[in-house]
Amino acid sequence: MAANMMEQGSELVRHMGIDHAEQQSRKAFIDFGVEDVQLLRELKPLIQENADAIVDGFYSNIERYDELISIIRDAGSSIDRLKAAQKQYLLELFDGDYGNAYVERRLKIGIVHNKIGLTPRWYLGSYSVYSQLIYPLINRKYRFNTGKALKAVTAVNKILTFDAQLAIDTYINAVMMDLKSVSLSKDDIENTVVQYCNFIESVATGDLSQSIEVSGDDDLGQLGAHLNTMTQSLSAMARQTSEASNSMSVTLNQMLGTVSTQSSGASEQAAAVNEATTTLEEIRAISMQTREKAEALGSTAERTRKEGEKGMESVELTVSGMKSIREKVEGIAENILALSEQTQQIGEITGTVSNLAHQLKMLALNASIEAAKAGDAGKGFAVVAAEVKNLAEQSQQATEQVNSILQEIQHATDKAVMVTEEGSKGVDEGMSLVNKAGTTVRKLTEVIKESALASQQIAASVRQEATGIDQITTAMGDINGATSQFVSATKQTREAAEDLGQLANQLRDSANAYKF
Repeated sequence: MAANMMEQGSELVRHMGIDHAEQQSRKAFIDFGVEDVQLLRELKPLIQENADAIVDGFYSNIERYDELISIIRDAGSSIDRLKAAQKQYLLELFDGDYGNAYVERRLKIGIVHNKIGLTPRWYLGSYSVYSQLIYPLINRKYRFNTGKALKAVTAVNKILTFDAQLAIDTYINAVMMDLKSVSLSKDDIENTVVQYCNFIESVATGDLSQSIEVSGDDDLGQLGAHLNTMTQSLSAMARQTSEASNSMSVTLNQMLGTVSTQSSGASEQAAAVNEATTTLEEIRAISMQTREKAEALGSTAERTRKEGEKGMESVELTVSGMKSIREKVEGIAENILALSEQTQQIGEITGTVSNLAHQLKMLALNASIEAAKAGDAGKGFAVVAAEVKNLAEQSQQATEQVNSILQEIQHATDKAVMVTEEGSKGVDEGMSLVNKAGTTVRKLTEVIKESALASQQIAASVRQEATGIDQITTAMGDINGATSQFVSATKQTREAAEDLGQLANQLRDSANAYKF
């Protein structure tokens, strides 16, 4: 009759006294609220994606225990068939709807487990297996948001605790119903029930340090043992939660110290980057001025090179002119030597004065022409030519003066030869000086060309340097932006760590509410 009553699903919530108010009270006691519901809903896609792996892991743990395999086999089922139902149960944990329908389904599951002989030891232990399979997935999902990861883990822990309460209720209710058919005295049953109720009330208020003295192995004794097991599990869970929150507080304090150090270092780095950027801007301005000066120097060197080439051309023209003068001077020297020979012959040709005078005139005319061609160097010779012309005229007038004039002509010719030789030497020296000047100008031109090339290379190097400085400036700007983002991130990390510290304190306070 008890079983029939419990199997009426629509009546389970009412029959076991777990109405809406009782549900809200239980949720309030474990601090299960709207934020937890939202977190569980957000986790559902992750759980759906890994549901098969979680269920496989769950039953892999069950397969390690022969007792559980026997219970499943005796119930006429198998692990493969149970996996589908277990997957549905797992997904319902994250649906976000935890009202009457949810509570009734959980109560039905507890009733079935009780009927097939699955004791609370195995039932409650399964929640720990679920936790071990689900928590790593949550930590991986929120690996960059430890605060949200901790809240999500806490939300899962709360809903599993809520389910565990419902499961224990089904076991207790079954025992209470079965007590009606046992052959114990009314006083013994009432005393035991009162003892159990007082114990449960102590557990509900957070005292997990007590245990029930169990006598006998009947259903009531088994219930007491199960209650002790449940209390021990809750105590271990509360102790682990307290230890984890304390450890988290220590870690968060260390993290805050590290974040503070990083934030200080990042601020100093940002200041250094700004200073370096300012310095680079100054270097860039100096580089621009250097480039302008180098380009101006290159232009000047190029103009100098062109002027040097013109000077080289002038030197070459001068050398050519000097060569021409040398040739003319040599021609004059030859003429003077010939004139000297002719003057020597004049003494022998006294009989032909008229012809000699005519020839002298012609020679004087030729000498005048050559003197005009010789320029300044031929001025002296022009005078000689004029004298020869005068002598020729005088020879026509007075042949008696021929010998005397011939002597003067011979003397003048000797001087002209000497002057011509000196002129030839002067031309040679001039040629040597001009050649030296040409060599110097040629070397100067080469130096100017090298200077112009060097100036162009300097200008190109400065341009490359300016480009490199621009790239460095851009890179420093990027570094400055990244450093600013890092400073902002460390600030946010510090705030998150402080929030986590508060959350860890709250979690520790919640765990400390239990006495264990």
